[in-house]
Amino acid sequence: MKFLSPDTAFIMASIMMVICSPILSLLVLPRPQAGEIALVIAAPWGDAAGIADRANVSEVAPESAPLGVLVALDSPQSVARLYSQGAWLVIDGKGVLELCAT
Repeated sequence: MKFLSPDTAFIMASIMMVICSPILSLLVLPRPQAGEIALVIAAPWGDAAGIADRANVSEVAPESAPLGVLVALDSPQSVARLYSQGAWLVIDGKGVLELCAT
């Protein structure tokens, strides 16, 4: 069995850090609170709009992406309901909403 050289291992580790850094940055964001806009991210085979509908939270954008939807959190339990309905991530959607408005 041939082992990787130290240079190859360093390059592979660097590539993995670059690929994973956007995902890791999403995980460290503070949890959105009631009264705020949140981005609900679903599994690729899931339905983000359906998750929001089953969790009884209203969508705030006229369009939704296959993996995500912007919703208005109406109560402190909204985030827990979204996770219980199958959401992968519920993150602060204010920045996404500002990006989509431009």
